[in-house]
Amino acid sequence: MTELSAQVRSEAFCLLRLCGDLTEFIRSGRTKKTYLYETEGLLDHILQSSGAIQTFVRKVIEEPPEDELIKSKLRDFGEIRKGLSWLYILAKEAIDSDSLSIPFSLAIFLNHTAGDLLKPKKPSLVVLSGSNLMYYKYNLKAMRDLTRYLSARIEHYPVLAEDIGILMFPYCAAGEVLVNCNLFHEMGHYIYESTSLEEGFRNEILDKLGRFFIQTGIVDRIKAPLLEWKALLNYVSTLVLRWADEIFADIFAVRVLGPAFHLAYREIEQLIPTTVARAFSETHPADDYRFKVHAEWLVEDGWTQILQDHLPEFFKELEKCRDYKIDHFSISCRAPSHFEEIQEELHKWMLGEFENMVKKIEGEVSTKLGNGFKKPVEDYNRTKKLVTSYLEHGVVPSTLYDDGTKLHPYPVTVLNCGFFFYLKGMIPLLDRFKTNLNSIDKRITCEKRLNSWLGKAIEDWQILLKKGKL
Repeated sequence: MTELSAQVRSEAFCLLRLCGDLTEFIRSGRTKKTYLYETEGLLDHILQSSGAIQTFVRKVIEEPPEDELIKSKLRDFGEIRKGLSWLYILAKEAIDSDSLSIPFSLAIFLNHTAGDLLKPKKPSLVVLSGSNLMYYKYNLKAMRDLTRYLSARIEHYPVLAEDIGILMFPYCAAGEVLVNCNLFHEMGHYIYESTSLEEGFRNEILDKLGRFFIQTGIVDRIKAPLLEWKALLNYVSTLVLRWADEIFADIFAVRVLGPAFHLAYREIEQLIPTTVARAFSETHPADDYRFKVHAEWLVEDGWTQILQDHLPEFFKELEKCRDYKIDHFSISCRAPSHFEEIQEELHKWMLGEFENMVKKIEGEVSTKLGNGFKKPVEDYNRTKKLVTSYLEHGVVPSTLYDDGTKLHPYPVTVLNCGFFFYLKGMIPLLDRFKTNLNSIDKRITCEKRLNSWLGKAIEDWQILLKKGKL
């Protein structure tokens, strides 16, 4: 066992060096940048993890394990190395971020909204920028499971809290407010985790797919029913559960934010066209199906006339999508090889079952929002004219005056007014903006200023809320 003992020492010193480098990296970054409270909390977790690992590894070096425990320690070291690889990735994303460059007022408002919906929990949504052009939420389940494993073996090793969520946006969108309304969709994924929908849907699929498997008669025509049944179950459940997660996030974002989310999503789709308007993919429902759901809830929540007035061409497209039936759509994936002969029937069944799930998702979103949920359109109708007028004159719309009455528009109203203004209402502002720039550069400059005004208005609202002046 001498060779194994040497291997333990070698790997132990390697882990100590990695932990030391990680700790120094985080401490050095903190001296150069400013971070939001939630990002600071994530960095603290990583430092605590690194510290616990170092203490554990030093003890192994100082008190070499018995021969029969050496292989166990090597397994622990392997899991620690896996954990460190994740911690390095998260630390790099967090260190690269900066509260002055991310849409910090939007990040704070996201946490405020999540806190209201998930009381008495205190969610901590860490908003970070990344090199990926897409928005996404980190799936932390595997990492949480690993931290539980390590905490059972390493004294004082912190389990990653359930309340932490990590939302990513493209670093090229740093400083943007309007396009970063897509973060409300990513927050919807985080809210989805707090429901029991996924487990319920998985059990429902297992039950219904079993009946479908027998009713089609395919069970009598395959050589290894059990093995192929598992392949089919994995194929169907993986796709349908992913679609359910996405639609929950969409409905959540549309209901909480209104048209601003739909318009932000359209901005991203123009940058990265999916070309799958009618086809459900491995990860997402078809774009036209998502627009169908958006349209239904925008109409339900009272945005119909507003969209007709501000963006009639968008409204017409949404109305067209709203009329689509589920048989209008298809699935672009190929079923497992033994089920290709019933692929069309299988996909039709999957889409039908998914549409039944959407009804349950809609009910769950309404439950999460609660009976006291005020539709965003109510505050929008109250202050839209004043907010738009302030933007036309280049004034931050945080405190409005209407015949001597002081009004503070809700951040969601600011975002919706801002998007309508950005798409259709900037001419009065451009006319007032005197410059030698050409028309394109002039509009780009005004767009940047518009984003900064909107961000400042949301920040002001949060300051007033904190001081009890709302």
